[in-house]
Amino acid sequence: MIKKYKIVADENMPSIGTLFFGIADIIYANGRDITKEMLSNADALLCRSITQVNASLLNNSSIQFVGTATIGIDHLDTHWLNAKKISWSNAAGCNAPAVGQYVLSAISYWSLKNNRSIQDLNVGIIGAGNVGTILAQYLDFYGIDYKLYDPPLQQQGDSRDFADFQSILKCDVVSLHVPITAEGEHATRYMFAIKTLEQLNSDQLLINASRGAVINNQDLDDYLTRDNAAQCVLDVFENEPNINPSLVQNTLLATPHIAGHTLEGKLRGSWMIYQAFCRHFAIETDKQESELYPASNELDLSGLSLEKRLLAIYDISLDSKSLKNLKKEEIKIEFDQLRTNATQLPNGVIRRDYSGWCIKDDCSNFLLPK
Repeated sequence: MIKKYKIVADENMPSIGTLFFGIADIIYANGRDITKEMLSNADALLCRSITQVNASLLNNSSIQFVGTATIGIDHLDTHWLNAKKISWSNAAGCNAPAVGQYVLSAISYWSLKNNRSIQDLNVGIIGAGNVGTILAQYLDFYGIDYKLYDPPLQQQGDSRDFADFQSILKCDVVSLHVPITAEGEHATRYMFAIKTLEQLNSDQLLINASRGAVINNQDLDDYLTRDNAAQCVLDVFENEPNINPSLVQNTLLATPHIAGHTLEGKLRGSWMIYQAFCRHFAIETDKQESELYPASNELDLSGLSLEKRLLAIYDISLDSKSLKNLKKEEIKIEFDQLRTNATQLPNGVIRRDYSGWCIKDDCSNFLLPK
């Protein structure tokens, strides 16, 4: 008789029921409300970044495997998990395409607002991991100049051409794609505090789609009120969901930590965690990832500029309006709900990766990088 496992899973991970059908009983919960009592007799925990996984949650539980459907792992106490011989896995790269595409939409929106051509810009990418790399590939595809900054990778022998920090700060667009680290030579916590922010100017755009504390949020809020301040797009904040309402209003665009929330990104994350679970418990499966994805959406982009085409695929301003239109006292309550619903935009369109679109277009040289 095949053993049936017990899993506690975040309720906002798609297709978990389909993937684990027949091999596990699943208890679903809000990621912020998962308790040690829920996990006392469970074999596995499947979570996202809003669940802090550490000794206080898992001590004396029967958990053997933790899977997070995210790129980042700063919500996992990996040292403790390793010491307790609890296997863990993340979904590295699962939503990197979505975040890269989010950044392209943000740049397109800013370019149109400022009457600039996106293809005349240069973009400074801080962090050349999964997201930074795919963003660079997109920029290269569209003929947009960029520079990379990632001292840790450079020191490890990465052969790509890296720029220095001051060169990055001179770029038209500065986009942050780093993990949060508090110690070491290249710590990223408060990498952008007031002294660094003051080196930017009103002709520039700063984007943070990495972790909220990479920028000192109070410094940024104060800085953005200045006449010569750069414009800013934020997808991440300190102390989510209890974020600074003033900062939300002072940005060009503010979204509720949804840069990676495409249909494909979420499904890919679930698939990667399913695979890791099966490897850990030595479960054979004949399921195929391709079975998870619906047919491509069709879209006619005839006659549109590159900026408008990219915004037609994902209009970032819709997600921003949903957050900015909230009253101050509503933000903490509604932040997670906006994240939950983010794959479906306010106009009813399901947000897809570029790979989920079939473009009808009269311009033969306009393609979408897959």
